[in-house]
Amino acid sequence: MKQYRITVNDLVQDSNDDAYLAPEDPIHELKAAAMMGGLGAAERLADYRATLKQPVVGSNKGQIQRKQNIKPGTDEWFRLWFGK
Repeated sequence: MKQYRITVNDLVQDSNDDAYLAPEDPIHELKAAAMMGGLGAAERLADYRATLKQPVVGSNKGQIQRKQNIKPGTDEWFRLWFGK
């Protein structure tokens, strides 16, 4: 079997198209619906759409870290992020 060496010179990128898909693109719903086949898919798709509209809730550990000027990797940082 013959082997070929592919370099950058072999790649032709003459298109200005971008591969970015916006979060509101309907393809995301289609992908989710494809995995939800069967009975109740419409309800699960509605639930999926509702979860997209909810804000992401996290912890306030990052704010505490900034307020107290805690540097990553220090003992205080490990106590903050991994302590009980």
